[in-house]
Amino acid sequence: YSSQSILELSYIIKFLLFLGNRPPGMVPNKFNYMTTDLKRLSKYFGVHLSPPSNVFEAMFEKGTLNAMRFVTAVAEKKKEGDVLVEGVSRELWKRIWRTDQDITQPVSLTEAGLKAGLSPNEVEEILTLSNSQPIKDKLKREKWVWPQPAKPTAKM
Repeated sequence: YSSQSILELSYIIKFLLFLGNRPPGMVPNKFNYMTTDLKRLSKYFGVHLSPPSNVFEAMFEKGTLNAMRFVTAVAEKKKEGDVLVEGVSRELWKRIWRTDQDITQPVSLTEAGLKAGLSPNEVEEILTLSNSQPIKDKLKREKWVWPQPAKPTAKM
């Protein structure tokens, strides 16, 4: 995504909020429709999806900040590794959207890193790096951190 499209998206979000349009988590009917729609999309695309048992807690109370810092640290540590960033991202996604696991805890980040192909030593280094100020600052600056390979390497 270009910085222009991200900027346009942020303007659209601000405009919708200005109009009083609230997100699905705040409007019961929207939330119910979103849940039904996700089930349809899951079936249509053949991607197993099992939303977290407590969506509000997972998304708004716990959030994904630790996971985003971990992925940012993987990208920083493994300069050659779009494949590793994608693998770690997918593993974290599976943990929250398939098996309803907490992705904020170091043990969960460790398991995702190991499954994505990192060694135990690399995972430990990346966990330490993910709590460092440079990674926190990088995530604040960039806001959008994900791999954009020409051709995805991992399968769902």
